[in-house]
Amino acid sequence: MTTAPLDLELLHRLLDVPGHEGAYRLVRHAQQTSGTLAQLVVSLAVAEGTEPGSGSRDLLERASSRAARYAELRAALADVPGVATVKGPSLAAHYPPGIRRPVGDLDLVADDEADLWRAVRTLCSLGGEPAELSLFVADGRLHVMLAVLWPSPDPLMEEEIRVELCTAAFCGDFDSVPVRPKLPEDHVLADLLSVAEERFQRAFHTKDAVDLLVLLDSGALEPKVVADAADTYLLAPELVELLDLLTPAVDHPGAEPLRRRLSAPAAAERDRRAAASSSLPEPDASVTGRLESGRPVWGMPLTRDGRAGERCAIERRDGMTLARTPVGVFLLVAGELVDPELHAAALAAVTDEEAAP
Repeated sequence: MTTAPLDLELLHRLLDVPGHEGAYRLVRHAQQTSGTLAQLVVSLAVAEGTEPGSGSRDLLERASSRAARYAELRAALADVPGVATVKGPSLAAHYPPGIRRPVGDLDLVADDEADLWRAVRTLCSLGGEPAELSLFVADGRLHVMLAVLWPSPDPLMEEEIRVELCTAAFCGDFDSVPVRPKLPEDHVLADLLSVAEERFQRAFHTKDAVDLLVLLDSGALEPKVVADAADTYLLAPELVELLDLLTPAVDHPGAEPLRRRLSAPAAAERDRRAAASSSLPEPDASVTGRLESGRPVWGMPLTRDGRAGERCAIERRDGMTLARTPVGVFLLVAGELVDPELHAAALAAVTDEEAAP
């Protein structure tokens, strides 16, 4: 058991908000840290006896509704093979009853590209819009990452409903940390390593520390097993960093044994990354160059007229690169800035194709 339970006092320490400042300041600081973290703070305050007002009730109701919507989408995918959910729902199950783990998006990992597109087509049949395609090559295999979006139920208060699917469990940094396509078989390990992997996209914050805390408190993290998995999946430095975020705020008896086990693989992985970074060539700035070097390219949706089959086909023509997928055609680009003339030409080309008899 934790020596400091999951309560408002702990969040004061994790968020570095002085204890004499009330829950209002804690909520405001949580909002500045992450768009959904206030859900956790408010649910804890209510559990500790604070009478919620209309704003607090609405926040928790919207979070509950969002979680229910994701549960519906997961249920719709129950008959689609080869698709696993990571983080959100299974981590939330470790939280104390009545305490709301922040609800953002839903993360799915597909065994292969055919499984991903089957899942995407199911989601699109439920009103989802495919968006934000990314493609990258690892070990000679094309990997697909795609977000499927639904309009926000309250555009002024929360983001759109968002399901992210990928054929790789862990994408790394596309530099010194390579793609690792498969999840561990143990679901708790898969969730923990997926939290650690988030560090390649953003800095850790309070939600990540609380996720680690509830997993430690569950008794499901055996230090040697975790350290071996972290070594295999190249994530030991991230788990040490996550422990560094948590342990100043809570003295958990499972933290130090885990840190000791992670020490050697974390040091070895840092050395490996330093050596790998120094030997990687810089890719050219083209779509082809990035794909050949294992870097991602990004797709802008042009049409929802999908191609037959279960694979994405890359087509190069007239100075542009298109991805023809089972749910539409995308213009592939190598960076954030896209030439408007190139986009207009690509859109005209695929529109003319659709109009042709």
